[in-house]
Amino acid sequence: MNDRLGRAFELDYDPAAFPAFFEWLNLREGAYAVGLEPSTHHVAGDAAARADGSMIWLEHGGQRSYDTKFRFIRQ
Repeated sequence: MNDRLGRAFELDYDPAAFPAFFEWLNLREGAYAVGLEPSTHHVAGDAAARADGSMIWLEHGGQRSYDTKFRFIRQ
């Protein structure tokens, strides 16, 4: 929430579906950015997820649904 600008952002996701969450920032002047990333496995990547058993595998024809909402609010 930024009271001065009257703007807010809200992220709603299921932590059971996305057990890892990453936030990254680019603080370079003139190119400010923030990234919010719900994830199915840790930042160490696919190889680490395979090794520790946290990789999510789908069988042929399988499917998985995610419900994530991004809300931008102007007050």
